[in-house]
Amino acid sequence: MHKILLLLGMLLQKPLYGYELHRIIRAHGELYADLKKANLYYLLERLASDGYLHVQFQAGTRGARGERVIYELTDLGKKRFHELLHEVMLTYEPVHIGVDTAVVFLSYLPHAEGSRLLQERRVIVAQRRATVAADLGDLAANAPLVHIAGDHLLSLIDVEIAWIDRSLLYLRDVNWLDAPSEPPQHQVTKIARDDENL
Repeated sequence: MHKILLLLGMLLQKPLYGYELHRIIRAHGELYADLKKANLYYLLERLASDGYLHVQFQAGTRGARGERVIYELTDLGKKRFHELLHEVMLTYEPVHIGVDTAVVFLSYLPHAEGSRLLQERRVIVAQRRATVAADLGDLAANAPLVHIAGDHLLSLIDVEIAWIDRSLLYLRDVNWLDAPSEPPQHQVTKIARDDENL
């Protein structure tokens, strides 16, 4: 959803051709990092087929096709942009990246190995934060909304680092390293069904 919002938002300013869009996305680095080139063109084609974009072909340009494809927002595309902007801003879902599942199953490993994996994860996340921070540059030098977008990205990484630190401290405090390894204990939560009240 946010990838479509990104493309519609960039085209809100003026019509652009595919390479320009790709160049802008690359120039913004980490803020737009999850929109890859192949995905970009797929989404542009989909948005055009849904009526959100008008496509023009400009002949006589260099390249394999000998033409430049220019994308322009339609009135329907402008309407969709505003809908998505509100939807993305007012929607919050926790991001599940798989680490929660992996943590539960660390109990199948010797505890020292599980602890080492958490420590190694911390090093990897901290290195990633340094890379992202360098890529974003001086946030204070950016426009206010770009500043807070970059700050949000860094804050998410900071939360991950804080969680790992807190987890390692907790496992030490409860003497988890000294406890014998055992399979994870899963709690079964009662799921309410409509017929339970009958």
